[in-house]
Amino acid sequence: MSDDPHTVGLCFECRHARRHETNRGSVFWRCGRAEDDPRFVRYPPLPVTACPGFERGPRDADRRS
Repeated sequence: MSDDPHTVGLCFECRHARRHETNRGSVFWRCGRAEDDPRFVRYPPLPVTACPGFERGPRDADRRS
């Protein structure tokens, strides 16, 4: 995956999303809401175009894993 907002969709700007980059350079986006709520998929298929848990918020360094 990538860091292109059009490829990622809503997760790119969601406060619950976590960006994960592997040692090989692959990038995945994980839903933080999936940790506490079974309605959400841990690694949703991208791009996410609709999500009931979407909350616009800052993406900062401590949220990246």
